[in-house]
Amino acid sequence: MSAERGLCAYAITRGARWDLVGSPELRAAGPPELIRHDGLALVVTEVDTALFGGLDAEEPAEDGLLATLVRDHDAIVRAVFEHEPVLPLRFGTVVADEPAARRLLSSSCDEVTRWLDRVAGHREWGVRVDHGAQPAEETPLTGLSGADYLRRRRQSRLDDRQLKDHQSDAARALHSALVDLATDVVHRIQRPQTLLDAAYLVPEPNEDAFRRAAAELGEEARGRGATVHATGPWPPYSFTRLELGVTG
Repeated sequence: MSAERGLCAYAITRGARWDLVGSPELRAAGPPELIRHDGLALVVTEVDTALFGGLDAEEPAEDGLLATLVRDHDAIVRAVFEHEPVLPLRFGTVVADEPAARRLLSSSCDEVTRWLDRVAGHREWGVRVDHGAQPAEETPLTGLSGADYLRRRRQSRLDDRQLKDHQSDAARALHSALVDLATDVVHRIQRPQTLLDAAYLVPEPNEDAFRRAAAELGEEARGRGATVHATGPWPPYSFTRLELGVTG
């Protein structure tokens, strides 16, 4: 393979004898293939490595090269996920050629096998809860003394704190119920108004109960003014804790 060509690696999975017929068509790469080694398989496509040069400086755009490559990456991971447990790799992972791909699998075989065993039969679900804003009430100034005006302002701030406390309680109750149905959980970096932002690794037999808990307790949180977003199911993007030494 020439210096300008390489293999973009998307995920590691089992080396079972299935193929990628019916996998998505890619705009920026060739058809995906499996490179197998010792019971594992690296999912790759041949690419022009120059595609990944300068992506950090590219302005994000819906139809730009970066967005296209990210969509291709996700589409391939999802296609593999329909067949086998999958460990998604970091976007932009490139190896030089097939021997380098096999060395990568060989050097991480035991660790990868443990992670595949852990995520087998699981899917990722995400839940985020944010503080909702209390509707602002106009405080009429006409006829109010200064003391009455300050009293109303203090009461408004107290009501707002109580509302946020209620929303926090609802988010904690939601998380407590969901974590009991999950094998693992990862908390994401939160914004100032975020009460909960987590990914849950859920066994497939628990998914119906997980969805019900998310819907029922999420509705309770919404009733207290919070905003709730639930997404999934996803491949286990948040549960791939692999540091692979990618070399040529």
